[in-house]
Amino acid sequence: MADWSSYFARVDGEPISVAVDLALRDGAPQPGKATAYTLAVTLLEPDSHGMTGAGEYRVLQRVEEELASALEPAGLVEAGRVTGRGMRTFHYYGPDSDDVSSRVANVMSGHKEYTYSMLAADDPLWAIYTNYLYPDPQQMAFANDMKALQVLIDAGDDLEKRRPIEHTVTFDDGEKRDGFARAMANKGYRVAIDASENAVRCAKLDTVDPFKITEMRVALTTLAEEFGGDYSGWSTAVQS
Repeated sequence: MADWSSYFARVDGEPISVAVDLALRDGAPQPGKATAYTLAVTLLEPDSHGMTGAGEYRVLQRVEEELASALEPAGLVEAGRVTGRGMRTFHYYGPDSDDVSSRVANVMSGHKEYTYSMLAADDPLWAIYTNYLYPDPQQMAFANDMKALQVLIDAGDDLEKRRPIEHTVTFDDGEKRDGFARAMANKGYRVAIDASENAVRCAKLDTVDPFKITEMRVALTTLAEEFGGDYSGWSTAVQS
């Protein structure tokens, strides 16, 4: 089953958004799919950061769905997509086939407003997926944040409502755990110590958005490491 998530990165100093199917990692490279297919579509109305606006995002979603219907029967699997610098680039893996270009052309003929380019290259080790699309540990943490936020959105959460956001940090030493708990209490967090799991759960009222959550996670991860702890993640209840 696919496990899509997304994160932000920079290429040559410019921001990009990467969406990737994390579920492909354990089976990569897949047998019989040694060719990487890259479809680059030029955005019509990129925003000031080179990303898609809301209206064009929906159009490109339809393009992606049509590409899936055309390419999956040919044995292709979508590994990820990258948006930024005025482009959206779709990445697929599949068998070497001359039929892929015609299938793509047939789909794009229904979207003549877009210009695109298609490239096929041997990539038996799936280097594009593992070295470019798949997130590093920091990007993975951000991707997990995005997945958690999407769960809240799907549940009808009002992200602008303040609510307790709880973070969990685990330790292998009770003294370090207690020192971290005191430090978090001094920073205005409500703190609870779970002695059975040797963990500290600390919560603070705030709204939820991607950048704020990332800022909190990075700050707590850094502080946890200073005390010898491991940041385990955050949670919150749906607010409607």
